[in-house]
Amino acid sequence: MTDRTPALAARVQEFAQELTDTLTGVLRRPVGFVVKVGESTKRPQVSIMQSDDTGVPLTVDGHVLFRLLVRFRCRWDTTGDFLAVEESSFTVALDQVNEPIFHFDYVREPRGAVPVAHLNVHAHRDDIIWAMLMARAKRGKRRLLEATNGRITRLSTLHFPLGGHRHRPALEDVLEMLVEEFGIDHAADAGSVIAEGRRRFRSIQTAVCVRDDPESAAGALRQLGYEVSPPDPVPAVRLDRLQAY
Repeated sequence: MTDRTPALAARVQEFAQELTDTLTGVLRRPVGFVVKVGESTKRPQVSIMQSDDTGVPLTVDGHVLFRLLVRFRCRWDTTGDFLAVEESSFTVALDQVNEPIFHFDYVREPRGAVPVAHLNVHAHRDDIIWAMLMARAKRGKRRLLEATNGRITRLSTLHFPLGGHRHRPALEDVLEMLVEEFGIDHAADAGSVIAEGRRRFRSIQTAVCVRDDPESAAGALRQLGYEVSPPDPVPAVRLDRLQAY
C-alpha cells in the first residue's frame, strides 16, 4: 500500500456516498456499498460494490422483479490529482436468474478492440446472430470458427459503443430507464434526484474534457466572450482519450 492509498480510499468513500445518496433517493430505501482497497502496490486501486453481492433488489408493485449490480474500480488519474474510474459496470438481471438482461460497461484500458464504454444485451435474435457470424471483421471470423467447433454465438457478446471515456452513460441514465421503461417502484422526487446526480457527473466529465483538449475549450470560451490566455508551455491534447470509442 502506498502513502497515497489512504487519500484515494477516502475520496472513493465520498464517491460511494454519492452513489448511496442517489440510489437511496430514487428507491426510497437505504442502499449500502462497500469500499475495498486493492492489494497491489504498483498502482493503488479501490473498488466499490454492493453490501449484498446479489445486487440491489428492484421492485414493481412491491414485488422484487430485477436486481441491479453496480461496481466501480477507481484509481488516481495520470496526474495523480484527480479520481479516475478504471472500470465500471451497471448490470440489470431478473431476480433469481443468473444471466443478466443487459449491462453497461466501461474499461479504461480495454484489451483488443473492445470499445472503452459499451452496452451488452443478453438476448437471442436469429437474424442478428446470423449477421454476427457472417461479418468479415476479425471477430466475425473468430465467431464463425467457434461456431464450427460447436460453440453457440450469442447476442450478449456484441459490444455497442457508448460515448467513449468522457461521454459514457452514468448510473443515473440506467436508473431513469428502469423507472420509465420498466416502472420500478421509486420515490416521488426520483426525477430530481436523478437530474442532480446526472448534473454532478456531467460537470466532472466536462472538466476532464477541458483537460483533454484545453485549446478547444479555450476557443469555445473566447466565442462566449471570455478572455483566455494560454500557459507556457501549452498543455498537449490527449489524443488517446479523444480518439477512443
